Amino acid sequence: MPLVRSSRMLEQDHLERPARSRHSGRRPSLLDHFQDYEKLLRNAYQHFAAASRVQPARSYASDWLLDNYYMVERTLRQIREDMPPGFYRQLPKLATGLLEGYPRIYAVARKLVVTSGAHLDMGRVKRFVHLYQVIASLTTGELWALPTMLRIGVLERLVHAAAELTGMDAPKSLSPVPRAETGTASLEPGLPREIPSQFASPALTNEAIIPNCFLSLRLLSTTDWKAFFEQTSRVEQILRDDPAQIYAGMDFDTRNSYRSVVEELAHYSTFSEDEVALAAVELARNAGSNASERQAHVGFYLRDAGRKTLEASIRYQPGLSVRVRRALLAVPTVTYMGSIAILSVLFVFGLLTYATLLGGSLAQLIIVGVLGLGLALEAAITLVNWNVTHRIKPQSLPRMDFSEGIPPGNRTMVVVPTLLESADELNHLLQELELYYLSNPDPQLTYALLTDFGDAPTQSMPEDEELLALASAGTEDLNKKYAQVLPFYLFHRQRQWNPSEGVWMGWERKRGKLADFNRLLLNLGETAYTTQVGDASILPDVKYVITLDADTSLPQGSANRLIATLAHPLNHAEFAADGRSVVAGYTVLQPRVAIKPTSANRSPFSQIFAGNAGFDLYSFAVSDVYQDLFGEGS
Repeated sequence: MPLVRSSRMLEQDHLERPARSRHSGRRPSLLDHFQDYEKLLRNAYQHFAAASRVQPARSYASDWLLDNYYMVERTLRQIREDMPPGFYRQLPKLATGLLEGYPRIYAVARKLVVTSGAHLDMGRVKRFVHLYQVIASLTTGELWALPTMLRIGVLERLVHAAAELTGMDAPKSLSPVPRAETGTASLEPGLPREIPSQFASPALTNEAIIPNCFLSLRLLSTTDWKAFFEQTSRVEQILRDDPAQIYAGMDFDTRNSYRSVVEELAHYSTFSEDEVALAAVELARNAGSNASERQAHVGFYLRDAGRKTLEASIRYQPGLSVRVRRALLAVPTVTYMGSIAILSVLFVFGLLTYATLLGGSLAQLIIVGVLGLGLALEAAITLVNWNVTHRIKPQSLPRMDFSEGIPPGNRTMVVVPTLLESADELNHLLQELELYYLSNPDPQLTYALLTDFGDAPTQSMPEDEELLALASAGTEDLNKKYAQVLPFYLFHRQRQWNPSEGVWMGWERKRGKLADFNRLLLNLGETAYTTQVGDASILPDVKYVITLDADTSLPQGSANRLIATLAHPLNHAEFAADGRSVVAGYTVLQPRVAIKPTSANRSPFSQIFAGNAGFDLYSFAVSDVYQDLFGEGS
């Protein structure tokens, strides 16, 4: 059905988007004023410090400024970090009034600071934002900019108060503060007139303003702005109407990635962010009863194959750079191989040109061309790979939020395929299994050793029975130790004759243990597991399997995050009609392989070749040429 834009969603008369603003160049950026603010506050600090040496009985305001001046420096630094010029330019600007050319969210923040006497209260801030958005929705960028704009507003009020107390001239770049402290609820120019007078505050002296400023700066530094954003964002509330009821159960990073797509689509269309979000929800709602789970989820139209449909419905018109990027990514093989070929030809041409200028003969030119081709090819591959990893941002997979626990229906078994070869090694494996449980003690997680005996000339060896008895007893002891959950298992196979190897061994070693374990979980008949320790009644409920090597760690919470990723509907595997290939989603997730910090720092050699070792190998997205460019695992 066609989308109809409601008048409530239209831009207000006093607001123009940056791309169409005629006034954005008339007023300098707020960011240009900080040097003046810093200079005046430093002079005020020195003024009060000098006065305290002459007259020890200091004023209340001077005490606050002298004791908390470090917060001024920290705030200035934080504002510069959180408000880069590119982000500032994208914020919608006011088109009329005394604050013409300044960001609209700055006027909102300034109003809050002034009417509160610089003593901010987050409940009051939240109510003000909700009330404002009854008249005009704030964009995603504006809501994220609000903390910084509040800091700027508090800092400006502090500069005003310090200038008046010390008799210094306020910076010319500082606009006058409306006299809201007198009890009137005067509005900042450009703010809607419907904001009621309930936000007025009684008159306050500068002696009271300065302590309030520092209390507000401290409050702003301790507030959970992620929670504040989601409680005030109109886009967030719209997306939570996801027909599949998946959106609200995702983790914050995934929800934020959805909102970022909405923000991008709105930027390159005539639709507002609210309307783009509503369009995505409507497409999911109209997917029909025959739609798959992913098609009924709003994310299918924001981060999956349905995005083209959403873009068409909102008349999305991306910029040239986006169109070029899409064209290149549409044919990744041609882009990759063609870039390498072109660069190789250019490198070889450069070598031949250089050799010709030096007077090389035909034979010498042929030798240069032949020898230089290999060098040129290697240089081209290296340059193209470097360019891909630096220009294509790695995309994190969408994920549910299982941080508070894995929901029923997602039972997972963590398995360690290994060999039983010695009692010492077995004790180490059992200790590692216990550590895995202690790091990830969710009731939906269980832990198992998948074991074979080592290769041998006969099917049975004298030490086999004792080792298997130790393994069984060790598993049972762990279950007695954690009797309330019984999370530990042992699955052991006997040796089989391998004619190609000429030995008795576990069939297909590690791969064979996992294949037999899948047969066991799916109840596909007899398996090679002759010894099983643990409650077998849960095996039909096991949905996921996490496979670890004996020397692999499972950091705290990492199992929950891996399961939460595969549990997201956009990651569910969909197979082709013949059932032999995956056409959407994933059957296997593999975290990147990296070295633990304790291992990486054991020697200079390991420090050089281990690279940048992190503490959690499961939570960082890193660049990979094949995955970033081709969308394929290697």
